[in-house]
Amino acid sequence: MTTYIHDGVVFDLDCGFVDVVGIEWRWSGGYSPAGEPLLVGGVGQSTGVPLPDVYRDHGPLIPLPAALTARLRKAVVSADYQASVAAGHVETYEQYALRTARAGS
Repeated sequence: MTTYIHDGVVFDLDCGFVDVVGIEWRWSGGYSPAGEPLLVGGVGQSTGVPLPDVYRDHGPLIPLPAALTARLRKAVVSADYQASVAAGHVETYEQYALRTARAGS
């Protein structure tokens, strides 16, 4: 975990942030001449903006949740599927197609 402290707030630079209007900001991996992490945000932005400037102009910065791993996603879906089968909630593709076609009419 790469961290940076600004105004007493610890920022985990390995995760992204979202500002108050919904723009996602990510650390570019670089630093300004003053040693501040450079963030890039929005669509197509390639020029880094120092984190303190982003914090001042667009903050507060809300940490984005970490992405789910493929292993965790598979475990959750598999558990739900197995529980559905055990409970008798199974149908063939043909049954599904008929059921959903009726729902649309």
